[in-house]
Amino acid sequence: MGNTFVYTSSDFGRQDVYTTISSYLTASSGARCYNSSNPELNSVSWFVNNIGSFVTFITLGDFTSFGSASQTQVFLEDTANLELFNNINISADVRDYYIAQLYTFNLTFKVLNLPGILLCSPDIPSSEFSSLNEADIMVILDRRKQFCGKTVDPEVNAALTSNIKTFTAQTFISLGSAVTSMTSVQITSVSSSVLVASLPTLGSVANWTQDKAATIIQTITTSGYQINNAVSLESIGTLIIGVPSDSIKKIPASELLTASKNPIVVSNLIDAPKVLQETFVQKIISVDPSPAKVVENVPDTLATVIPPYKLIFPEGTANINLINQKTWTQDQSIMFLMTLAETDYDAEQLSPSVLQGFTCTSVQKLTKTKIGQLIRSCRPRNSRAKVELKESQLTCMYNLLQGDLSQSFTDYPSDLLLYFSNQNIQKSNCRSYFSALGAADFTVASSALNKAQQQLSQARSCLGINSFTLSSDHLEVLGNMVCTLDSSYIENSDLLILEKLKVCKDFSGSQVAAMEKLLISGKTKYGNVASWNQQTLENLGILPLYLTRNFWSYFKPTTKKTFLKGFLPTLRKEKTQKTKLKTLFKQVTSLVVKRGAGCTVGNITEVTISDPSFPFGYDLSQFDLCLDVPVLKENLNAICENVDDNDYQTVILGKLNQAYPSGVSDQDVKSLGSVSRVASLEDISKWNITIIDTLAALMKTEDGPWDPAQSKAIIMKYLSTSGNSLGSTELDIIDSNLCSLDPSTLKTITPDSIKNAILLDVTSCSLEQKIILYEISNSSFSSLNATSQDIYNLIKGYLGGAPLMDIVALSTQNINMAIDIFLSLDINVITGLTVTNVQGLLGENLPDLKLFENNAVIQTWVNLQQQSDLNRLDVGLINNRTDLTTAAPTSINIEKNATTSIKESTNATTGIEGTMSTSSSVSVAEMSSTNAATNSGASVSNAGTSNVTGPMLESAM
Repeated sequence: MGNTFVYTSSDFGRQDVYTTISSYLTASSGARCYNSSNPELNSVSWFVNNIGSFVTFITLGDFTSFGSASQTQVFLEDTANLELFNNINISADVRDYYIAQLYTFNLTFKVLNLPGILLCSPDIPSSEFSSLNEADIMVILDRRKQFCGKTVDPEVNAALTSNIKTFTAQTFISLGSAVTSMTSVQITSVSSSVLVASLPTLGSVANWTQDKAATIIQTITTSGYQINNAVSLESIGTLIIGVPSDSIKKIPASELLTASKNPIVVSNLIDAPKVLQETFVQKIISVDPSPAKVVENVPDTLATVIPPYKLIFPEGTANINLINQKTWTQDQSIMFLMTLAETDYDAEQLSPSVLQGFTCTSVQKLTKTKIGQLIRSCRPRNSRAKVELKESQLTCMYNLLQGDLSQSFTDYPSDLLLYFSNQNIQKSNCRSYFSALGAADFTVASSALNKAQQQLSQARSCLGINSFTLSSDHLEVLGNMVCTLDSSYIENSDLLILEKLKVCKDFSGSQVAAMEKLLISGKTKYGNVASWNQQTLENLGILPLYLTRNFWSYFKPTTKKTFLKGFLPTLRKEKTQKTKLKTLFKQVTSLVVKRGAGCTVGNITEVTISDPSFPFGYDLSQFDLCLDVPVLKENLNAICENVDDNDYQTVILGKLNQAYPSGVSDQDVKSLGSVSRVASLEDISKWNITIIDTLAALMKTEDGPWDPAQSKAIIMKYLSTSGNSLGSTELDIIDSNLCSLDPSTLKTITPDSIKNAILLDVTSCSLEQKIILYEISNSSFSSLNATSQDIYNLIKGYLGGAPLMDIVALSTQNINMAIDIFLSLDINVITGLTVTNVQGLLGENLPDLKLFENNAVIQTWVNLQQQSDLNRLDVGLINNRTDLTTAAPTSINIEKNATTSIKESTNATTGIEGTMSTSSSVSVAEMSSTNAATNSGASVSNAGTSNVTGPMLESAM
């Protein structure tokens, strides 16, 4: 039946035969057809004799039902059975289970005896590879290349590499991708001549860590190898991530321009540190700084580091085709979207990267028809990325479309639908509206607007929902709205809700508890808790990231460890927030502490560290006891990359101080990653931060936020080195951490540095700091030959430090200021603005005053105005002024009271996210006094601001 029978002429197939065999073999309490004392039934080639070629149909459930593990263990080492399971058509989980059982019963089984694809199983203990001699290692490497394809198992690679003592060019070829598992000590033991001769191999391998690549680059350059032209940059391949930015700076710009045309060099630069990319691009820009040439010369994938001011195109010089194929940040695309009015283009063909520049400022020169086309082109489309838009951009779109909204809801960006009101939706079309809204990201809308609850209430009415029980049809229509549902809906709705929750970005504690309750009930497709296994975890998608110890307690440690080996690398690749990774580790780790006089779990080695699930399996005490200082020094980068828990990270820093009592080198500081965030100021004082590459490594946002005192200590440590300053690259790297610096330090920033930097985030700066940064940026951009709208886009982030007269002047320049920028202005400036001023500033965004009227800052301003003046705005604003006779206090009191009101918000700077305030804290007398002063031409006090109109505003006017 297995080899000669012709099934084409029968009414049954091979699967039917296997089903019959399987039924027979499982209808016994033990391994059927086997008896060790019966010569006719004592063959250990049991799988070959009884299943044979039908083995491709075997499932893991079948395998475990043929007999107990102890009964079937005698079959596992049989050569014939091993060859039978050496079959790519057998399910991987079955093959892996076979290998796991094999080594459970015989830890000494020689890995060299495993045939073909079985050698690729992740269930082979790494110790089996570590025990091989160099000759056997080469055999295994060759066989794994042949049978395992591109499968990368860092633990196996580390085990194989650890025993190699002599490295030649041929060794590197044999190692292939496993070469990245070499330790720094191994790398430095190789002669520079061998490394140079092996560059074609070493530079073709992906997954180098920056520290190891840097060690190779340092070794070869110290011995005379020069990286000074386009050819040498290509020759080092993927090792370019280890090149110091200072080396790139020394290469002639013409050579870097040549290198930028090489797709291999550019693709390798994508994985390089940002500071290296920025240095590379700055040199290319220096060849020809005209915007048209900058766009032409800078590689598409590196365009995000072009300074925004370099994207102000003189009339007729913008090449939309070149622009459209590059990757941009939002601040960049805002700069050139205005120039599209001068070009002939099809809005449908614009990339999401370009379209994200839509603002009321950037589209003001376009016709209403063209604006409508641009908005439509931002709609969700298959086979292209979502156009990412902020709330102020979405409300701008809504304001521009008022009175011209159609019922074709899929023609609009999904997130825009969040701002539609009942009046915009015909009752007969409400289902189609909510179906389209289901694709929206509900986190875009400010919490103060309560959009989620408003939309849910309307959806209940539309879909006839009268309870907490949502049907599968309801869930399909609601889409992403399920992310906003409370625990009552999660517990009582159709079980499809768990699948819908997998797209959510975050959950509240009550939502997580409801999901766990549902899962543990056993009513879902994931079955009873007794049947849960690794596949259960994998089928749950992203949800395990959020689930608690209550859920994880139903899994064996071995199951959790195996799952984490695949789950954690995926989370890190997607740049999951460190806070979430920290929480996951705490929830998945047992509370039971293994106590002992010393390390009882097993010493931490290079192989242990290469396990992607590390340090799972080590409680805090054992982590401390089992991690030796020499191992930490040798594997610092890998340890810091894998350890997320704060307490474990503190242990690492303690041992690092033991290893380097006189100070930690730049190279080691660069390896700290998120571990650096738990450092004390005393720890930081021992770090060497002498080069910009170290500063850049410390300031990576994905490693988590800095405490102001920490970031100040780090930046000042860098600035204490002779020759270091706050240049444009430093500013790009530091960004919002700039607000941790003293005003005296900020004053050392030059206008040229601000001009060549990205638009910095200064929202957390004090007023004094904002004033300094505004004055520098104002000086920087005032010399540009640009429109007032261009200059506004460049300086808008710094307007929180602008004096009243500059903002008043800006109100005459048709800039259509976004509401978030308006709310970032100094409170004294806002309270000094007239209705006419505000109308001129906001332009098309004026309706947003009504949308956010409960914001404390807006309430304060509204209550300072005459109702007759507010009526001229025609947006429905009403003040609550009642007393017009009280003596007027000074503007200082206005600032004090308004600031008190602002502090009721969770975000006082932007104001939008704040909790709604129900009443103004400014007295009517203060309103009258301020209005009178403003209307008569007097300026409201703004301590520390300039007394003259800014040069930026003069030039723009």
